[in-house]
Amino acid sequence: MTSETFSKWKSLVSQIWYEKEKICLLCSRKSIETICPECQEIYFQPQMRRCISCGKLIANQGTQCKDCLSGIGPKGLMKVVTLGYYENAWRELICNVKFKSQPYLLLGISDCLTELAMKNLPPPDAVVPVPIHPHKLAERGFNQAEIIASILSNHLGIPIKNYILRTKNTLPQTSLGRKERIENLHGAFEIKEKVMKDEIIWLADDVTTTGATLEECAQILKTNGVKEVYGVCLGAGKEE
Repeated sequence: MTSETFSKWKSLVSQIWYEKEKICLLCSRKSIETICPECQEIYFQPQMRRCISCGKLIANQGTQCKDCLSGIGPKGLMKVVTLGYYENAWRELICNVKFKSQPYLLLGISDCLTELAMKNLPPPDAVVPVPIHPHKLAERGFNQAEIIASILSNHLGIPIKNYILRTKNTLPQTSLGRKERIENLHGAFEIKEKVMKDEIIWLADDVTTTGATLEECAQILKTNGVKEVYGVCLGAGKEE
């Protein structure tokens, strides 16, 4: 065996060994993929549609959930795509990223997230992270939406634009009902820098439930000249 052949063989074996030693981020079982096929089925639920208006998982054959069909969902976005069902291990992963200072966990799902966006959305001019209030940023040390935007930017070569500033330190949306969420976000955002006219924007955030946060940001962007806004999120609720 020549030294060149041995080096190639050693490299191949190392790659195979590395693949075998990966563990699933959600269930900790050994897996070739960072999210094992079983967990992908449980949490990504590929058999379920996503509401195009708010990203919620829906079982019907239509394109919108009941809320959006009735006119009470967000109206400023062309489409919202979401990776997984925000429950149990998927919810825990996202909460670990946000509240336990583990943003590096998102690197393990970068391929899944990038593929989701590429397959379902048109090419954008920029990706815009949903901002958090400066007080929360100081406490947490990072904005998880910016990490998500960075993943999309690095994989696809899309520029990141921090067009939006959060000026109101709102209550957590998870503790509020639909009406309260909308009221809570009223006046919470403003334009930070001049927007390029007629741009197509991907708006990145971690979780969407009613779509109220995405809607508020989308309306501000469109008011200031953006042509189309699409949402990209890690997690969403499910229509019962």
